Amino acid sequence: MANLYDGKMAAIYDAMYQTFVDYDEEYAFYNKLIQENKASSILEIGSGTGNLAKRFDQNNQNYQGLDYSDDMIAIARQRNSNCSFTQGDMRDFKLENPVDAILITGRSTSYLITNNDMNRTFDSLHKNLNDDGVIIFDFIDANRFIPFTKENPIITHEAKYENVNYIRESHWDTNNSLENFMLEWTAQYYTLVDGKKEIIENDFSTVRVFTLNEIQLFLYLNNFDIIKTIDRKTYAYDTFVIVAKKRK
Repeated sequence: MANLYDGKMAAIYDAMYQTFVDYDEEYAFYNKLIQENKASSILEIGSGTGNLAKRFDQNNQNYQGLDYSDDMIAIARQRNSNCSFTQGDMRDFKLENPVDAILITGRSTSYLITNNDMNRTFDSLHKNLNDDGVIIFDFIDANRFIPFTKENPIITHEAKYENVNYIRESHWDTNNSLENFMLEWTAQYYTLVDGKKEIIENDFSTVRVFTLNEIQLFLYLNNFDIIKTIDRKTYAYDTFVIVAKKRK
């Protein structure tokens, strides 16, 4: 799994994504799917710094979060004292009690870079769901994203939070020697001071993007039935959101 958001990167991530993502809209989107499936208990995987947790808590929902990064969880706990957060790996976790819905948010599926990672994750989800429970997750669409990275070798995103201007310059190496539509992502993070960029961090991660057919097959083989597929554009990526029900 990636260490992309450990250390001071957790705080940088938190600051930049306050601008990148409209968390009120994000909460409304996921909560609508949760309510459609009559789910009362919710686990969010990739809960990060707790921005969605805050919305679930404000609406008195039975929510808990799981994230791989201790540093992200530390921020989330500080922000959401009423919520439960656990450090854990989506490929192998066990809840005290199963839940009605499991979300994997923020395109966290990108860090499942092997087929074994995928199968282990869906097996863990299946084991931690109530009967007729649902999973809701997004993934980056390989058919659109890979051509986009070929045509745009450097992808720049800017954000302003608490009067600080941030810039992220991303480069996605579509190395054909890598399997499973994996990409090598390098990023430089800057603050903009008096019109000049000042480097604050360099980062690197290997990530994976998927075709819709791949995801459909993974779900079928791991005892899930797809009940909804949503084509959704996010701030930087063309994604699909999948809602799938646990098969007994």
